[in-house]
Amino acid sequence: MARINLNGVDIEVAEGAPLVEVIKNQGVFISNLCYIDDRPPYAGCRTCIVEIEGRRGFQLSCTSKVADGMIVRTQAPELNSTRQAVLSLIMSYHSDRCLTCHRVVKCKPGDTCLRDDTVTHRCLTCSKNYRCELQTTCEQLEMAGYEPWDGDERTFYNLQQPPPDQGNPFLEFDPQMCIICTRCVRACDELRHTGAITLAGRGPTTRIAFGADGAVDESNCDFCGSCIDVCPTATLMEHPNKWGATQTARWTPTTCTQCSVACSISLGAKKGRGVIIRPDETANPVSGTQICVRGRFHYDAVKPGVRLGQPLIKRNGGQDAADWDEAMEFTVARLAQVREEHGPEAIGFLGSPLATNEENYLLSKIARAIVGTNSVDASTSAVTRAAAGVLREAFGSETLPADGTRIAASKTILVVADDLDSSHNVIGLRVKDASVRDKARVVVVSALWGELYDFAEAWVQPKPGDEAAVVAALAAAAEGGDGSTGRALLPSEMQTAFDRAVAVLKEADDGFSAVCALPHFGASAARAIVAALANVTIAVGGDDAPNALFILPPEANGWGARDMGVCTDRFPGQRPIADASRDELQRLWGAQVATNAGLTFDEMTGGSQLKALVVLNDNPLMLAPDRARVEKLLASVELLVVIDSLATDTARMAHVVLPDSDYWAKEGTTTSADRRIMRLQQAHDLHGEAQQGWRVLSDLGKRLAERLGTGEIRITYPGVGDITDEIAQVVPQHAGATWRELDSGAQQHLNGAGPKSAKRVTVQAGAISRDGAFTLATGRGLYTSYEGAAVHSPEADKLHREDSVKMHPDDAAALGIAAGDEVVLRPAGPSGEGSAGLRAPVDISAAVQPKMLYLPLYYDGGAVSALFGADAPVAAVEVSRA
Repeated sequence: MARINLNGVDIEVAEGAPLVEVIKNQGVFISNLCYIDDRPPYAGCRTCIVEIEGRRGFQLSCTSKVADGMIVRTQAPELNSTRQAVLSLIMSYHSDRCLTCHRVVKCKPGDTCLRDDTVTHRCLTCSKNYRCELQTTCEQLEMAGYEPWDGDERTFYNLQQPPPDQGNPFLEFDPQMCIICTRCVRACDELRHTGAITLAGRGPTTRIAFGADGAVDESNCDFCGSCIDVCPTATLMEHPNKWGATQTARWTPTTCTQCSVACSISLGAKKGRGVIIRPDETANPVSGTQICVRGRFHYDAVKPGVRLGQPLIKRNGGQDAADWDEAMEFTVARLAQVREEHGPEAIGFLGSPLATNEENYLLSKIARAIVGTNSVDASTSAVTRAAAGVLREAFGSETLPADGTRIAASKTILVVADDLDSSHNVIGLRVKDASVRDKARVVVVSALWGELYDFAEAWVQPKPGDEAAVVAALAAAAEGGDGSTGRALLPSEMQTAFDRAVAVLKEADDGFSAVCALPHFGASAARAIVAALANVTIAVGGDDAPNALFILPPEANGWGARDMGVCTDRFPGQRPIADASRDELQRLWGAQVATNAGLTFDEMTGGSQLKALVVLNDNPLMLAPDRARVEKLLASVELLVVIDSLATDTARMAHVVLPDSDYWAKEGTTTSADRRIMRLQQAHDLHGEAQQGWRVLSDLGKRLAERLGTGEIRITYPGVGDITDEIAQVVPQHAGATWRELDSGAQQHLNGAGPKSAKRVTVQAGAISRDGAFTLATGRGLYTSYEGAAVHSPEADKLHREDSVKMHPDDAAALGIAAGDEVVLRPAGPSGEGSAGLRAPVDISAAVQPKMLYLPLYYDGGAVSALFGADAPVAAVEVSRA
């Protein structure tokens, strides 16, 4: 630490810290129009000058480092006049009449400017008025009336200005507002490693440009919005809320639930509606200042009028509106009737990784302690259950202490994912951080080309469906065993990459991390991949292996749902279905718990005698493979109850629909991929009569307990925090994480539930048979909103980057198909005969291999799921012209 004197005040700060950040952190204003916190200084604006005693002339605080005994002054007449002179040069590239006006923006929007009849841009009519860093800087530096260039004919207003780019749904680029600070260029390059923004031209014609100086959406911009966060003017703005967010009434810190990274965000609301989202670096350290296009823009993918606003009951040939009491009594009566006639085993419950921990916990409690069944699962659970089973076998626990902040500091990283940048964008970003900043050696195993390929020392590209076999071979070879079987599955050019990957893994030591983004479909393949990665991590890391293995669930709260008991093989707290665990849970709940084994989702859809199904936030018709079997189940049950905020395909088949709140109106917690307990806070108003899911479940549980005569059991709670507090008592991983004491973003305390060993596991993986058919793969896209896709909105993918099937150029040429042509995909073989198939336009792309097709999972509300078998990682399909 160092002691310095700042404007006459002694302070203690970190030695070597950037002086400009120290000044700002002390609450002292310092102009820094080109500086980005935590990044190397650019020293372009020259407005952050200060006096440092003992040094000649003024110093740039952005390039100055704190040293012990330093005496710094930020205020002096000569300092301010120099800053004004420098700022006047910067504003020569900007519409400056309002910023230098002696009236200090006292005008009203309808007033005519009395200073200059050439004024075309004014602060009062600017969408960033009163939230503009340049405007604030001018006020602080007292630029009113400071016009050294008055009378110069080469003013901003007399030059032809380029038109704004408003041609995409997310980001507006107005170059005439730009002061060439280059923050956006450096944010895109240094923070995102994308390089979509650059400097074009030279000298006085220098300007900011996207891609090859074309439209924003024609560049490789992924619309993360990092450039918007750092822009000091209105040059870069969010398109959806450019004007709507001008007077945000309230900011609420919460958590993004678009994937299992669980980035921290802050949502701004106006008139009860969310209008803007910003990263919140105070909670999840993995995301920090970064979020992706989903987290920033998908809050308005579905308009309020599309959401469910009142309960619905199926009658009169449709779903009619009902009040809450009627809908609840109908539900309870029918559930009680099914239980009386067929027993508790005839009732199933589906939780969801899209629900909060509190909601999933209550669902599990209602099922096990009130209804009396252990048939509590989720349509997405087969893959996470397989992965969890491997982790228990290898480490004695499925709860690993792996901290996501480790990834960016790793020296060697093995990534197995379809496209990590799309499925778990910020984790992909941290891999890039390690590669760019610390020269980490990255090995990527993926059948599909992704952005990470450009950062990889070795990219192993197996054929789709062979990932498990190739990863298993890679693991065996890295341990000194025989990997020839899996290596032989690769094309000759890829075998060289395989050998290089083996060499990298053999040379890895401290600082190794393995990252696996679990697929949506194919539990057996997922098990083999996780087993192989566990073996590699144990071989390289030894006892440190549990800290180095990152298994990313395909949806947001996959691990949290299992912790809460949304799995037939475990009670809440990952307690095994055994007598000792049952006795402990009965003591904690003060009620009897079901004794019979429950049905998994696959067993529910496999010809079970299920008569009633309660679905919480799950959408099996969209998220589960083999859609036909799901439709058969939902159509056959006597009672289907759906708790959701949207009229999904599943909800449209329901006998009762109970309206839930959307993600941004929920309260509770969610669990990230690296086991952080993240707080959700209600950031905007509920729609219509909708209620938060925990309230719906609490009321349902209370009425059921009274109807069934269950006896005393706590199922009603004054607030969501009371459920969180109960979870802290019941679930060991949540011990101490009470609502009052919860540190959002902190990792779970293991409390004896963590790893107990590190042993290699058996890997069973084989190649798939293709027989000349096309192999269809699917996965999570970056741009398609789950909510929009769930209601089949044509704008679910507003950029239309993911509403087509990718086909290799060689295959397109052989079939005579041009880009944009529609094709029909049908199951290969006899099962496809007579099938209507799936229609989709073609995107000709070298991102896929020959004879491979890729269609994002969310396309047309999960239509691709109809082509996949229940445990198939890929689908064999035939392609024909539409």
